[in-house]
Amino acid sequence: MAVHQTGDAAGWPTITALRLGFTVVAVLSLILGYFGLGSFLAGSVDYGSRPIDLFYYDLQLFVLGADPLQSPGPYPVPLEVARFAAPAATLYALFEITWRLFAVEVRKFRARLVRGHVIVCGDGAIADTLTRRLRAAGSYVVTVRPGAEEPNRAIGRWLTIAGDPRDPDVLRAAGVDHAVALYACGADDSAANAAVAFAAASARPAESAPLAGYVHIRDPDLCLTLQARYLGVDQPAGVRLDFFNIDDVAARTLFTGEPLRPVAGRAPRLVVVGATTFGRAILVEAARSWKSGGAPAAGPLPVAVVDEHARFIVDNLIYRYPFLDTSCRITPHDADLTEMLVSGRLRQSPDRAFICHDDEDRALQTATTAERFWHSTPQSIIVRLDQASAIQDSVAGPGDGSLFDRVDGMVRAFGVVSTACRPELIGDDLVDRIARVVHERYRQARHRDGELPATNPSTVAWERLPEHLRESNRRQARDIGRHLSEIRCVLIPRAGNDPGNALTDDEVERLARMEHERWYDDLSATGWRHAGHTDPERKLHQAMLAWPELPARVRQRNHQAVRDLAAILSDVGFQIVHW
Repeated sequence: MAVHQTGDAAGWPTITALRLGFTVVAVLSLILGYFGLGSFLAGSVDYGSRPIDLFYYDLQLFVLGADPLQSPGPYPVPLEVARFAAPAATLYALFEITWRLFAVEVRKFRARLVRGHVIVCGDGAIADTLTRRLRAAGSYVVTVRPGAEEPNRAIGRWLTIAGDPRDPDVLRAAGVDHAVALYACGADDSAANAAVAFAAASARPAESAPLAGYVHIRDPDLCLTLQARYLGVDQPAGVRLDFFNIDDVAARTLFTGEPLRPVAGRAPRLVVVGATTFGRAILVEAARSWKSGGAPAAGPLPVAVVDEHARFIVDNLIYRYPFLDTSCRITPHDADLTEMLVSGRLRQSPDRAFICHDDEDRALQTATTAERFWHSTPQSIIVRLDQASAIQDSVAGPGDGSLFDRVDGMVRAFGVVSTACRPELIGDDLVDRIARVVHERYRQARHRDGELPATNPSTVAWERLPEHLRESNRRQARDIGRHLSEIRCVLIPRAGNDPGNALTDDEVERLARMEHERWYDDLSATGWRHAGHTDPERKLHQAMLAWPELPARVRQRNHQAVRDLAAILSDVGFQIVHW
Protein backbone atom coordinates (compact mmCIF):
# COMPACT_ATOMS: atom_id res chain seq x y z
CA MET A 1 0.00 0.00 0.00
CA ALA A 2 1.42 3.38 -1.00
CA VAL A 3 0.22 6.85 -0.18
CA HIS A 4 0.77 9.93 -2.35
CA GLN A 5 -0.04 13.58 -1.89
CA THR A 6 -1.42 14.89 -5.15
CA GLY A 7 -0.57 18.54 -5.53
CA ASP A 8 -2.05 21.41 -7.46
CA ALA A 9 -1.81 21.09 -11.20
CA ALA A 10 0.57 24.06 -11.25
CA GLY A 11 2.87 22.41 -8.68
CA TRP A 12 3.66 19.31 -10.72
CA PRO A 13 5.59 21.09 -13.51
CA THR A 14 7.75 22.75 -10.81
CA ILE A 15 8.61 19.41 -9.22
CA THR A 16 9.30 17.81 -12.60
CA ALA A 17 11.56 20.71 -13.64
CA LEU A 18 13.48 20.41 -10.35
CA ARG A 19 14.10 16.71 -10.88
CA LEU A 20 15.09 17.29 -14.49
CA GLY A 21 17.44 20.07 -13.43
CA PHE A 22 19.29 17.87 -10.93
CA THR A 23 19.47 15.07 -13.49
CA VAL A 24 21.17 17.49 -15.90
CA VAL A 25 23.52 18.61 -13.12
CA ALA A 26 24.48 14.99 -12.41
CA VAL A 27 25.21 14.25 -16.08
CA LEU A 28 27.24 17.47 -16.51
CA SER A 29 29.16 16.68 -13.31
CA LEU A 30 30.05 13.29 -14.71
CA ILE A 31 31.26 14.80 -18.00
CA LEU A 32 33.13 17.76 -16.46
CA GLY A 33 34.67 15.56 -13.79
CA TYR A 34 35.98 13.09 -16.33
CA PHE A 35 37.68 15.69 -18.50
CA GLY A 36 38.83 17.73 -15.50
CA LEU A 37 40.45 14.67 -13.91
CA GLY A 38 42.07 13.79 -17.24
CA SER A 39 43.69 17.22 -17.37
CA PHE A 40 44.65 17.19 -13.67
CA LEU A 41 46.20 13.69 -13.71
CA ALA A 42 48.11 14.06 -17.00
CA GLY A 43 51.69 12.93 -16.26
CA SER A 44 50.85 11.94 -12.63
CA VAL A 45 52.89 9.06 -11.18
CA ASP A 46 50.68 8.64 -8.08
CA TYR A 47 47.34 7.99 -9.85
CA GLY A 48 46.46 6.14 -12.99
CA SER A 49 45.20 8.10 -15.98
CA ARG A 50 43.65 5.33 -18.05
CA PRO A 51 40.00 5.96 -19.10
CA ILE A 52 38.76 3.36 -16.65
CA ASP A 53 40.76 4.99 -13.84
CA LEU A 54 39.35 8.41 -14.70
CA PHE A 55 35.81 7.03 -14.75
CA TYR A 56 36.34 5.40 -11.34
CA TYR A 57 37.65 8.63 -9.80
CA ASP A 58 34.82 10.50 -11.49
CA LEU A 59 32.22 8.34 -9.76
CA GLN A 60 33.96 9.00 -6.43
CA LEU A 61 33.12 12.70 -6.80
CA PHE A 62 29.47 11.87 -6.04
CA VAL A 63 30.37 10.47 -2.58
CA LEU A 64 32.94 13.15 -1.57
CA GLY A 65 35.78 10.63 -1.76
CA ALA A 66 37.71 11.00 -5.02
CA ASP A 67 41.30 9.90 -4.30
CA PRO A 68 43.06 12.43 -6.57
CA LEU A 69 41.36 15.30 -4.71
CA GLN A 70 43.44 14.45 -1.65
CA SER A 71 46.27 16.29 -3.39
CA PRO A 72 46.30 20.08 -3.06
CA GLY A 73 45.10 22.15 -5.96
CA PRO A 74 44.75 24.21 -7.94
CA TYR A 75 42.37 22.11 -10.03
CA PRO A 76 41.20 22.65 -13.59
CA VAL A 77 37.98 24.66 -13.89
CA PRO A 78 35.84 21.68 -15.07
CA LEU A 79 37.02 19.66 -12.04
CA GLU A 80 36.33 22.60 -9.69
CA VAL A 81 32.74 22.73 -10.92
CA ALA A 82 32.27 18.95 -10.84
CA ARG A 83 33.58 18.49 -7.27
CA PHE A 84 30.77 20.72 -5.95
CA ALA A 85 27.99 19.85 -8.41
CA ALA A 86 28.33 16.07 -8.06
CA PRO A 87 27.82 16.01 -4.23
CA ALA A 88 24.87 18.41 -4.67
CA ALA A 89 23.19 15.91 -7.02
CA THR A 90 23.89 13.13 -4.51
CA LEU A 91 22.34 15.13 -1.66
CA TYR A 92 19.23 15.78 -3.74
CA ALA A 93 18.92 12.07 -4.55
CA LEU A 94 19.23 11.20 -0.85
CA PHE A 95 16.56 13.78 -0.04
CA GLU A 96 14.20 12.26 -2.61
CA ILE A 97 14.72 8.75 -1.25
CA THR A 98 14.28 9.87 2.37
CA TRP A 99 11.16 11.88 1.47
CA ARG A 100 9.59 8.93 -0.32
CA LEU A 101 10.32 6.57 2.55
CA PHE A 102 8.98 8.81 5.29
CA ALA A 103 6.27 10.64 3.32
CA VAL A 104 4.26 7.42 3.00
CA GLU A 105 4.04 7.02 6.75
CA VAL A 106 3.52 10.75 7.33
CA ARG A 107 0.64 10.88 4.87
CA LYS A 108 -0.93 7.72 6.26
CA PHE A 109 -0.79 9.40 9.65
CA ARG A 110 -2.31 12.58 8.17
CA ALA A 111 -5.13 10.58 6.62
CA ARG A 112 -6.00 9.13 10.00
CA LEU A 113 -6.14 12.64 11.46
CA VAL A 114 -8.45 14.03 8.78
CA ARG A 115 -12.03 14.64 9.93
CA GLY A 116 -15.20 15.01 7.88
CA HIS A 117 -13.60 13.97 4.59
CA VAL A 118 -14.92 11.88 1.71
CA ILE A 119 -13.36 8.63 0.45
CA VAL A 120 -13.59 7.72 -3.26
CA CYS A 121 -12.60 4.12 -4.04
CA GLY A 122 -11.87 3.06 -7.61
CA ASP A 123 -10.38 4.30 -10.83
CA GLY A 124 -11.78 5.29 -14.18
CA ALA A 125 -14.07 8.07 -15.38
CA ILE A 126 -16.68 7.76 -12.60
CA ALA A 127 -14.11 8.02 -9.78
CA ASP A 128 -12.17 10.83 -11.50
CA THR A 129 -15.26 12.91 -12.25
CA LEU A 130 -16.74 12.40 -8.79
CA THR A 131 -13.44 13.37 -7.14
CA ARG A 132 -13.26 16.54 -9.20
CA ARG A 133 -16.85 17.48 -8.34
CA LEU A 134 -16.36 16.80 -4.63
CA ARG A 135 -13.24 18.96 -4.59
CA ALA A 136 -15.08 21.73 -6.42
CA ALA A 137 -17.77 21.57 -3.73
CA GLY A 138 -15.13 22.13 -1.04
CA SER A 139 -14.77 18.57 0.29
CA TYR A 140 -11.43 17.11 1.31
CA VAL A 141 -11.10 13.89 -0.69
CA VAL A 142 -9.04 10.77 -0.03
CA THR A 143 -8.94 8.55 -3.11
CA VAL A 144 -8.13 4.83 -2.97
CA ARG A 145 -6.88 3.44 -6.27
CA PRO A 146 -6.24 -0.30 -6.53
CA GLY A 147 -2.74 -1.01 -7.77
CA ALA A 148 -1.93 2.62 -8.58
CA GLU A 149 1.69 3.62 -7.99
CA GLU A 150 1.10 7.25 -8.89
CA PRO A 151 -2.02 9.38 -9.33
CA ASN A 152 -3.24 9.42 -12.91
CA ARG A 153 -3.38 13.18 -12.97
CA ALA A 154 -3.41 16.16 -10.65
CA ILE A 155 -6.77 17.83 -10.17
CA GLY A 156 -6.81 19.99 -7.08
CA ARG A 157 -5.21 18.79 -3.84
CA TRP A 158 -6.16 15.51 -2.26
CA LEU A 159 -4.63 12.43 -0.73
CA THR A 160 -4.24 9.30 -2.85
CA ILE A 161 -3.71 5.83 -1.44
CA ALA A 162 -2.65 2.92 -3.65
CA GLY A 163 -4.11 -0.33 -2.36
CA ASP A 164 -7.06 -2.68 -2.47
CA PRO A 165 -10.07 -0.80 -1.05
CA ARG A 166 -11.63 -4.14 -0.08
CA ASP A 167 -8.93 -4.42 2.60
CA PRO A 168 -10.15 -2.87 5.89
CA ASP A 169 -6.56 -1.84 6.70
CA VAL A 170 -6.38 0.20 3.50
CA LEU A 171 -9.65 1.92 4.39
CA ARG A 172 -8.36 2.64 7.90
CA ALA A 173 -5.30 4.23 6.28
CA ALA A 174 -7.76 6.38 4.29
CA GLY A 175 -9.33 7.54 7.57
CA VAL A 176 -12.61 5.67 7.26
CA ASP A 177 -13.11 6.05 11.02
CA HIS A 178 -13.74 9.77 10.62
CA ALA A 179 -15.06 10.07 7.06
CA VAL A 180 -18.59 11.31 6.38
CA ALA A 181 -19.12 9.50 3.08
CA LEU A 182 -17.61 6.75 0.96
CA TYR A 183 -18.13 6.15 -2.76
CA ALA A 184 -17.27 2.70 -4.12
CA CYS A 185 -17.22 3.33 -7.86
CA GLY A 186 -14.80 1.05 -9.65
CA ALA A 187 -15.60 1.11 -13.34
CA ASP A 188 -16.57 -2.46 -14.12
CA ASP A 189 -16.65 -4.71 -11.06
CA SER A 190 -19.92 -4.35 -9.16
CA ALA A 191 -19.05 -7.22 -6.80
CA ALA A 192 -15.79 -5.49 -5.86
CA ASN A 193 -17.67 -2.23 -5.20
CA ALA A 194 -20.10 -4.04 -2.89
CA ALA A 195 -17.15 -5.69 -1.12
CA VAL A 196 -15.66 -2.23 -0.49
CA ALA A 197 -18.85 -1.17 1.29
CA PHE A 198 -18.83 -4.30 3.45
CA ALA A 199 -15.16 -3.72 4.29
CA ALA A 200 -15.98 -0.15 5.33
CA ALA A 201 -18.70 -1.48 7.64
CA SER A 202 -16.22 -3.84 9.30
CA ALA A 203 -13.46 -1.21 9.54
CA ARG A 204 -15.58 1.57 11.00
CA PRO A 205 -16.27 1.60 14.76
CA ALA A 206 -19.90 0.86 15.57
CA GLU A 207 -20.10 3.89 17.88
CA SER A 208 -19.18 6.29 15.07
CA ALA A 209 -21.77 8.47 13.39
CA PRO A 210 -23.23 6.59 10.41
CA LEU A 211 -21.08 6.70 7.30
CA ALA A 212 -23.01 7.31 4.09
CA GLY A 213 -21.86 4.60 1.69
CA TYR A 214 -22.75 4.87 -2.00
CA VAL A 215 -22.03 1.79 -4.11
CA HIS A 216 -22.07 1.85 -7.90
CA ILE A 217 -23.64 -1.27 -9.41
CA ARG A 218 -23.24 -1.49 -13.17
CA ASP A 219 -26.03 -4.03 -13.75
CA PRO A 220 -29.44 -2.39 -13.12
CA ASP A 221 -31.14 -5.68 -12.15
CA LEU A 222 -28.46 -6.43 -9.56
CA CYS A 223 -28.73 -2.85 -8.33
CA LEU A 224 -32.48 -3.26 -7.83
CA THR A 225 -31.95 -6.58 -6.03
CA LEU A 226 -29.45 -5.04 -3.61
CA GLN A 227 -31.69 -2.03 -3.03
CA ALA A 228 -34.58 -4.37 -2.16
CA ARG A 229 -32.32 -6.33 0.15
CA TYR A 230 -31.05 -3.32 2.05
CA LEU A 231 -34.42 -1.64 2.19
CA GLY A 232 -35.74 -4.76 3.88
CA VAL A 233 -33.06 -5.43 6.51
CA ASP A 234 -31.28 -3.51 9.23
CA GLN A 235 -28.25 -1.65 7.92
CA PRO A 236 -24.77 -2.59 9.21
CA ALA A 237 -23.76 -0.70 12.33
CA GLY A 238 -21.95 2.55 11.52
CA VAL A 239 -22.77 2.52 7.79
CA ARG A 240 -25.86 3.58 5.83
CA LEU A 241 -25.59 1.94 2.42
CA ASP A 242 -27.25 2.88 -0.83
CA PHE A 243 -26.72 1.33 -4.24
CA PHE A 244 -26.89 3.36 -7.43
CA ASN A 245 -26.60 2.82 -11.16
CA ILE A 246 -25.03 5.67 -13.07
CA ASP A 247 -27.36 5.26 -16.07
CA ASP A 248 -30.45 5.45 -13.85
CA VAL A 249 -29.16 8.60 -12.15
CA ALA A 250 -28.39 10.25 -15.51
CA ALA A 251 -31.82 9.41 -16.99
CA ARG A 252 -33.61 10.65 -13.87
CA THR A 253 -31.60 13.89 -13.98
CA LEU A 254 -32.35 14.42 -17.67
CA PHE A 255 -36.12 14.34 -17.16
CA THR A 256 -35.97 16.30 -13.91
CA GLY A 257 -34.32 19.16 -15.78
CA GLU A 258 -36.38 18.71 -18.95
CA PRO A 259 -39.76 17.22 -18.00
CA LEU A 260 -42.03 16.05 -20.79
CA ARG A 261 -44.79 18.45 -21.82
CA PRO A 262 -47.64 18.16 -24.34
CA VAL A 263 -46.85 19.38 -27.86
CA ALA A 264 -49.77 21.21 -29.50
CA GLY A 265 -52.17 19.51 -27.09
CA ARG A 266 -50.90 15.99 -27.78
CA ALA A 267 -48.35 13.74 -26.10
CA PRO A 268 -44.82 14.19 -27.47
CA ARG A 269 -43.56 11.43 -29.75
CA LEU A 270 -40.36 9.76 -28.49
CA VAL A 271 -37.87 7.40 -30.09
CA VAL A 272 -35.39 5.41 -28.00
CA VAL A 273 -32.59 3.89 -30.09
CA GLY A 274 -30.56 1.19 -28.37
CA ALA A 275 -32.19 -0.65 -25.45
CA THR A 276 -28.96 -0.56 -23.47
CA THR A 277 -28.87 0.04 -19.72
CA PHE A 278 -29.14 3.75 -20.43
CA GLY A 279 -31.85 3.23 -23.05
CA ARG A 280 -33.99 1.21 -20.64
CA ALA A 281 -33.50 3.85 -17.95
CA ILE A 282 -34.58 6.55 -20.43
CA LEU A 283 -37.80 4.65 -21.22
CA VAL A 284 -38.70 4.15 -17.55
CA GLU A 285 -37.92 7.73 -16.53
CA ALA A 286 -39.76 9.18 -19.54
CA ALA A 287 -42.88 7.25 -18.52
CA ARG A 288 -42.45 8.32 -14.91
CA SER A 289 -42.00 11.97 -15.92
CA TRP A 290 -45.12 11.86 -18.08
CA LYS A 291 -47.16 10.09 -15.40
CA SER A 292 -46.15 12.35 -12.52
CA GLY A 293 -46.30 15.59 -14.46
CA GLY A 294 -50.08 15.63 -14.70
CA ALA A 295 -49.85 15.46 -18.50
CA PRO A 296 -51.56 12.08 -19.11
CA ALA A 297 -54.72 14.03 -19.96
CA ALA A 298 -53.07 14.43 -23.37
CA GLY A 299 -53.09 10.65 -23.73
CA PRO A 300 -50.48 7.92 -23.33
CA LEU A 301 -46.92 8.70 -24.35
CA PRO A 302 -46.07 7.23 -27.79
CA VAL A 303 -42.59 5.68 -27.69
CA ALA A 304 -40.83 3.76 -30.46
CA VAL A 305 -38.02 1.52 -29.17
CA VAL A 306 -35.47 0.48 -31.80
CA ASP A 307 -33.10 -2.34 -30.95
CA GLU A 308 -32.20 -5.80 -32.23
CA HIS A 309 -34.01 -7.27 -29.18
CA ALA A 310 -36.56 -4.51 -28.61
CA ARG A 311 -39.65 -6.73 -28.13
CA PHE A 312 -38.03 -8.98 -25.53
CA ILE A 313 -36.58 -6.05 -23.58
CA VAL A 314 -39.80 -4.02 -23.65
CA ASP A 315 -41.86 -7.00 -22.43
CA ASN A 316 -39.51 -7.49 -19.49
CA LEU A 317 -39.60 -3.80 -18.61
CA ILE A 318 -43.41 -3.76 -18.63
CA TYR A 319 -43.46 -6.76 -16.31
CA ARG A 320 -41.15 -4.96 -13.90
CA TYR A 321 -42.73 -1.50 -14.18
CA PRO A 322 -46.48 -1.97 -14.85
CA PHE A 323 -47.07 1.78 -15.16
CA LEU A 324 -45.23 1.66 -18.50
CA ASP A 325 -48.21 -0.11 -20.04
CA THR A 326 -50.70 2.49 -18.80
CA SER A 327 -48.58 5.65 -19.22
CA CYS A 328 -47.09 4.81 -22.62
CA ARG A 329 -47.96 3.34 -25.98
CA ILE A 330 -44.74 1.49 -26.74
CA THR A 331 -43.95 0.18 -30.23
CA PRO A 332 -40.85 -2.06 -30.30
CA HIS A 333 -38.86 -2.48 -33.52
CA ASP A 334 -36.37 -5.37 -33.73
CA ALA A 335 -34.21 -3.55 -36.25
CA ASP A 336 -31.43 -1.03 -36.80
CA LEU A 337 -32.51 2.63 -37.04
CA THR A 338 -30.35 3.41 -40.06
CA GLU A 339 -31.84 0.49 -41.99
CA MET A 340 -35.36 1.57 -41.01
CA LEU A 341 -34.80 5.14 -42.16
CA VAL A 342 -33.22 4.12 -45.46
CA SER A 343 -36.07 1.69 -46.17
CA GLY A 344 -38.67 4.38 -45.52
CA ARG A 345 -39.88 3.27 -42.09
CA LEU A 346 -40.03 5.52 -39.02
CA ARG A 347 -39.68 8.64 -41.18
CA GLN A 348 -42.07 10.72 -39.03
CA SER A 349 -39.95 13.16 -37.06
CA PRO A 350 -40.10 12.57 -33.28
CA ASP A 351 -40.33 15.37 -30.77
CA ARG A 352 -37.44 13.81 -28.89
CA ALA A 353 -35.05 11.03 -29.85
CA PHE A 354 -32.50 9.35 -27.58
CA ILE A 355 -29.53 7.56 -29.17
CA CYS A 356 -28.34 5.29 -26.38
CA HIS A 357 -25.78 2.90 -27.90
CA ASP A 358 -22.81 2.10 -25.65
CA ASP A 359 -20.57 2.18 -28.73
CA GLU A 360 -20.05 5.93 -29.15
CA ASP A 361 -18.92 5.67 -32.79
CA ARG A 362 -22.14 3.87 -33.63
CA ALA A 363 -24.18 6.34 -31.56
CA LEU A 364 -22.71 9.36 -33.36
CA GLN A 365 -23.11 7.77 -36.78
CA THR A 366 -26.76 6.90 -36.01
CA ALA A 367 -27.45 10.44 -34.78
CA THR A 368 -25.99 12.10 -37.87
CA THR A 369 -27.96 9.74 -40.14
CA ALA A 370 -31.21 10.45 -38.26
CA GLU A 371 -30.57 14.19 -38.57
CA ARG A 372 -30.69 13.87 -42.38
CA PHE A 373 -34.09 12.15 -42.39
CA TRP A 374 -35.86 13.90 -39.52
CA HIS A 375 -36.79 17.55 -39.32
CA SER A 376 -37.29 18.03 -35.60
CA THR A 377 -36.71 21.01 -33.34
CA PRO A 378 -33.19 22.08 -32.31
CA GLN A 379 -31.49 19.90 -29.68
CA SER A 380 -34.18 17.22 -30.07
CA ILE A 381 -31.80 14.32 -30.86
CA ILE A 382 -29.92 13.48 -27.68
CA VAL A 383 -26.95 11.18 -28.25
CA ARG A 384 -24.88 9.52 -25.56
CA LEU A 385 -21.25 10.64 -26.01
CA ASP A 386 -19.42 10.21 -22.72
CA GLN A 387 -15.92 10.81 -24.04
CA ALA A 388 -16.80 14.08 -25.78
CA SER A 389 -18.73 15.30 -22.74
CA ALA A 390 -15.89 14.38 -20.39
CA ILE A 391 -13.38 16.40 -22.46
CA GLN A 392 -15.75 19.35 -22.66
CA ASP A 393 -16.49 19.14 -18.92
CA SER A 394 -12.82 19.15 -17.92
CA VAL A 395 -11.79 21.85 -20.42
CA ALA A 396 -14.77 24.21 -20.60
CA GLY A 397 -16.53 23.31 -17.39
CA PRO A 398 -19.97 21.73 -16.96
CA GLY A 399 -22.90 23.56 -18.44
CA ASP A 400 -20.91 25.47 -21.08
CA GLY A 401 -22.42 23.61 -24.04
CA SER A 402 -21.11 20.74 -26.06
CA LEU A 403 -18.25 21.00 -28.50
CA PHE A 404 -20.49 19.25 -31.07
CA ASP A 405 -23.61 21.40 -30.68
CA ARG A 406 -24.79 24.30 -32.78
CA VAL A 407 -27.45 26.63 -31.49
CA ASP A 408 -29.77 25.59 -34.31
CA GLY A 409 -28.55 21.96 -34.54
CA MET A 410 -30.80 18.99 -33.87
CA VAL A 411 -28.10 16.81 -32.26
CA ARG A 412 -27.03 17.31 -28.66
CA ALA A 413 -24.27 15.34 -26.94
CA PHE A 414 -25.16 13.93 -23.53
CA GLY A 415 -22.58 12.53 -21.12
CA VAL A 416 -23.96 9.99 -18.67
CA VAL A 417 -20.90 10.14 -16.42
CA SER A 418 -20.49 13.93 -16.51
CA THR A 419 -24.21 14.41 -15.83
CA ALA A 420 -24.70 11.82 -13.07
CA CYS A 421 -21.42 12.04 -11.15
CA ARG A 422 -22.59 14.74 -8.77
CA PRO A 423 -22.72 14.13 -5.02
CA GLU A 424 -26.16 15.73 -4.67
CA LEU A 425 -27.64 13.44 -7.35
CA ILE A 426 -26.07 10.23 -6.05
CA GLY A 427 -27.12 11.27 -2.54
CA ASP A 428 -30.74 11.36 -3.68
CA ASP A 429 -31.04 7.73 -2.63
CA LEU A 430 -33.87 5.20 -2.82
CA VAL A 431 -35.21 6.11 0.62
CA ASP A 432 -35.54 9.74 -0.42
CA ARG A 433 -37.32 8.83 -3.64
CA ILE A 434 -39.79 6.54 -1.86
CA ALA A 435 -40.36 9.19 0.82
CA ARG A 436 -41.29 11.71 -1.87
CA VAL A 437 -43.77 9.30 -3.47
CA VAL A 438 -45.27 8.50 -0.06
CA HIS A 439 -45.74 12.20 0.64
CA GLU A 440 -47.17 12.90 -2.83
CA ARG A 441 -49.75 10.11 -2.37
CA TYR A 442 -50.70 11.51 1.04
CA ARG A 443 -50.94 15.01 -0.42
CA GLN A 444 -53.21 13.90 -3.27
CA ALA A 445 -55.45 11.95 -0.87
CA ARG A 446 -55.84 14.94 1.44
CA HIS A 447 -56.62 17.25 -1.48
CA ARG A 448 -59.38 14.85 -2.57
CA ASP A 449 -60.80 15.20 0.96
CA GLY A 450 -60.81 18.97 0.61
CA GLU A 451 -57.76 19.61 2.83
CA LEU A 452 -55.51 22.40 1.58
CA PRO A 453 -52.20 23.84 2.86
CA ALA A 454 -54.10 26.65 4.58
CA THR A 455 -55.78 24.12 6.90
CA ASN A 456 -53.23 21.31 6.77
CA PRO A 457 -49.61 22.50 6.27
CA SER A 458 -48.51 18.89 5.71
CA THR A 459 -50.16 18.95 2.26
CA VAL A 460 -47.63 21.34 0.69
CA ALA A 461 -45.28 20.10 -2.03
CA TRP A 462 -42.17 18.20 -0.95
CA GLU A 463 -39.90 21.17 -1.72
CA ARG A 464 -41.84 23.34 0.76
CA LEU A 465 -42.31 20.64 3.39
CA PRO A 466 -40.56 21.39 6.73
CA GLU A 467 -37.45 19.27 7.24
CA HIS A 468 -38.85 17.42 10.28
CA LEU A 469 -41.81 16.22 8.16
CA ARG A 470 -39.49 15.20 5.33
CA GLU A 471 -37.44 13.19 7.80
CA SER A 472 -40.61 11.56 9.11
CA ASN A 473 -41.40 10.42 5.57
CA ARG A 474 -37.84 9.11 5.21
CA ARG A 475 -38.17 7.11 8.43
CA GLN A 476 -41.42 5.68 7.11
CA ALA A 477 -39.61 4.60 3.93
CA ARG A 478 -36.71 3.10 5.91
CA ASP A 479 -39.14 1.13 8.06
CA ILE A 480 -40.99 -0.45 5.14
CA GLY A 481 -38.79 -3.53 5.17
CA ARG A 482 -38.89 -3.93 8.95
CA HIS A 483 -42.68 -3.60 9.06
CA LEU A 484 -43.11 -6.12 6.24
CA SER A 485 -40.89 -8.62 8.04
CA GLU A 486 -43.33 -8.47 10.98
CA ILE A 487 -46.01 -9.98 8.75
CA ARG A 488 -43.56 -12.42 7.12
CA CYS A 489 -43.22 -10.49 3.87
CA VAL A 490 -40.18 -9.35 1.91
CA LEU A 491 -39.41 -7.03 -0.97
CA ILE A 492 -38.03 -8.41 -4.23
CA PRO A 493 -37.58 -6.93 -7.70
CA ARG A 494 -40.64 -7.46 -9.85
CA ALA A 495 -40.18 -10.44 -12.16
CA GLY A 496 -42.73 -11.59 -14.71
CA ASN A 497 -46.28 -10.32 -14.62
CA ASP A 498 -46.98 -11.65 -11.12
CA PRO A 499 -48.13 -8.62 -9.08
CA GLY A 500 -47.10 -10.31 -5.82
CA ASN A 501 -49.21 -11.43 -2.94
CA ALA A 502 -52.07 -9.19 -1.89
CA LEU A 503 -52.13 -8.19 1.76
CA THR A 504 -54.95 -9.57 3.89
CA ASP A 505 -57.18 -7.27 5.92
CA ASP A 506 -55.42 -8.44 9.09
CA GLU A 507 -52.01 -7.62 7.60
CA VAL A 508 -53.24 -4.21 6.48
CA GLU A 509 -54.45 -3.56 10.03
CA ARG A 510 -51.12 -4.57 11.58
CA LEU A 511 -49.05 -2.49 9.15
CA ALA A 512 -51.30 0.55 9.61
CA ARG A 513 -51.01 0.25 13.36
CA MET A 514 -47.19 -0.04 13.26
CA GLU A 515 -46.91 2.99 11.01
CA HIS A 516 -49.22 5.04 13.25
CA GLU A 517 -47.14 4.09 16.28
CA ARG A 518 -43.94 5.11 14.49
CA TRP A 519 -45.54 8.45 13.52
CA TYR A 520 -46.85 8.95 17.08
CA ASP A 521 -43.40 8.30 18.60
CA ASP A 522 -41.76 10.72 16.14
CA LEU A 523 -44.08 13.56 17.04
CA SER A 524 -44.04 12.82 20.77
CA ALA A 525 -40.25 13.04 20.76
CA THR A 526 -40.47 16.61 19.43
CA GLY A 527 -43.12 17.77 21.92
CA TRP A 528 -46.39 17.30 20.03
CA ARG A 529 -49.57 16.69 22.04
CA HIS A 530 -53.17 15.70 21.38
CA ALA A 531 -55.88 18.31 20.93
CA GLY A 532 -59.33 18.48 19.41
CA HIS A 533 -57.91 20.36 16.43
CA THR A 534 -54.53 20.46 14.69
CA ASP A 535 -52.33 23.52 15.32
CA PRO A 536 -48.76 23.09 13.97
CA GLU A 537 -47.52 26.29 15.59
CA ARG A 538 -48.48 24.98 19.06
CA LYS A 539 -47.54 21.38 18.17
CA LEU A 540 -51.07 20.08 18.60
CA HIS A 541 -52.56 17.28 16.48
CA GLN A 542 -55.95 15.62 16.66
CA ALA A 543 -54.50 12.20 15.72
CA MET A 544 -52.04 12.08 18.64
CA LEU A 545 -53.90 9.16 20.19
CA ALA A 546 -53.25 5.48 20.75
CA TRP A 547 -54.38 3.32 17.82
CA PRO A 548 -57.57 1.95 19.51
CA GLU A 549 -58.66 5.50 20.37
CA LEU A 550 -58.35 6.87 16.83
CA PRO A 551 -61.57 7.85 15.03
CA ALA A 552 -62.59 5.31 12.39
CA ARG A 553 -62.03 7.76 9.52
CA VAL A 554 -58.39 8.34 10.60
CA ARG A 555 -57.76 4.60 10.85
CA GLN A 556 -59.24 4.17 7.37
CA ARG A 557 -56.74 6.71 6.05
CA ASN A 558 -53.93 4.63 7.49
CA HIS A 559 -55.43 1.48 5.96
CA GLN A 560 -55.57 3.14 2.55
CA ALA A 561 -51.95 4.31 2.83
CA VAL A 562 -50.90 0.69 3.43
CA ARG A 563 -52.92 -0.51 0.43
CA ASP A 564 -51.21 2.18 -1.67
CA LEU A 565 -47.85 0.78 -0.61
CA ALA A 566 -47.87 -1.93 -3.28
CA ALA A 567 -48.38 0.67 -6.02
CA ILE A 568 -45.66 2.93 -4.55
CA LEU A 569 -43.16 0.06 -4.51
CA SER A 570 -44.23 -1.05 -7.96
CA ASP A 571 -43.24 2.37 -9.32
CA VAL A 572 -39.64 1.71 -8.26
CA GLY A 573 -39.64 -1.89 -9.50
CA PHE A 574 -40.41 -3.85 -6.32
CA GLN A 575 -43.16 -6.20 -5.22
CA ILE A 576 -44.24 -7.61 -1.85
CA VAL A 577 -44.22 -11.37 -1.42
CA HIS A 578 -44.94 -13.64 1.56
CA TRP A 579 -42.37 -16.13 2.77
